[in-house]
Amino acid sequence: MKPLIFFDINGTLITRDERTDLPFSQAVNRFLDSKGGMEGIDTSARSDKDVFMEVLANHKMQFTEPQWDFFLSLYEEELKNLAKSDIWRPNADASTFVKNLFKKGCSLALVTGELSIGAEYKLRKIGLWDFFIAGGFGEDALHRFGIAEAARDKAEKKLGALPDTLYVIGDTVLDIQTARYLRAKAIAITTGSHSREKLLKENPDYCIDRFETILSLFN
Repeated sequence: MKPLIFFDINGTLITRDERTDLPFSQAVNRFLDSKGGMEGIDTSARSDKDVFMEVLANHKMQFTEPQWDFFLSLYEEELKNLAKSDIWRPNADASTFVKNLFKKGCSLALVTGELSIGAEYKLRKIGLWDFFIAGGFGEDALHRFGIAEAARDKAEKKLGALPDTLYVIGDTVLDIQTARYLRAKAIAITTGSHSREKLLKENPDYCIDRFETILSLFN
């Protein structure tokens, strides 16, 4: 059975820069009716819901489900408004790599703090959404290991059984730790928010700059 490969999104499949999360930050500002709502908040490898809770805490507000639902409506509006812009672009050679893996018969899934609605808008924009059989998203759990469990369970249900070999590909230390948690091989890519030096301290199985360097693993 071909391996199952889990991908992070921002900094891994999609180029990460100051515009990547613009719909989220604009929705936050609309929710607060002010500017700079995301100032000082590190969003790397975190769930969107966890980030939103920090926004509320910074403004001495309590989280409630009605507030969350209202924010989600604003977020969806911002995603729609920016869907035809160029803020989401493939990272490195991610598009070619994903398509090659798909052709080889590998199963592909997502592990991301993104809400599924945001993940779909982003990956549809770069033409990759339909290559993934399942995903763990920001609504599945508050923190990354819970999200990873959800992704694994969904993929197992889709496939009927998990293959012997799993991989997790991501650009942060937490992606490497997630691979260990899932008993998967860790592939760290240096195109995101954590430096090569920081990634190597976690001893990933592979540390790459471009995906093409590991394509032979999946022959």
